[in-house]
Amino acid sequence: MKVNLGKFRDNDANRTVKVVINDYDTWSLDYTLALIILPALLQLRQSKSSTPGEFMLDISGDPNAVQRSFDFHIETYNETVDKAHEKWENILDKMIWSFYQLVRDDYAKQYHHGKMDLSFEPIEMTNPVTGKTETMQQMIDKNPDEHWYDHVGHDLHVERVQEGLELFGKYYKALWD
Repeated sequence: MKVNLGKFRDNDANRTVKVVINDYDTWSLDYTLALIILPALLQLRQSKSSTPGEFMLDISGDPNAVQRSFDFHIETYNETVDKAHEKWENILDKMIWSFYQLVRDDYAKQYHHGKMDLSFEPIEMTNPVTGKTETMQQMIDKNPDEHWYDHVGHDLHVERVQEGLELFGKYYKALWD
């Protein structure tokens, strides 16, 4: 993949965009896109200067409005803005964590404990389509007492990754600075 995004122009002219996608880029498109999305989210988190408007819905009015004469209004407004920023930062952090896991591409290894000793051994099985007996290969763990897999931990990890991806989709239009 090769991507060249030109700078935004001052005169409202179209931005130069050139994208070349190779066959191997779409073999694991989720991984390919994660390689691009993760650094972009990190940059947004670092440089963000705004919070999406929907997080500001609890704010009652503009701080510059007539109500500004009431001290409690300014205190409440500033507190609400701070909470909105904190909520947005937490959501960005969840997205970043999820895309980091996708880029790592090896997070499942942490749920294997001990040493596996796998081999493939021939086994006779009846083919359900033809009804004939055929020799197949069966994977066997020769060391089952020395290895275990934490399915519960892995499932929780996958759920957490999915949460960040769903937040990315939900707030896609809010990913701007």
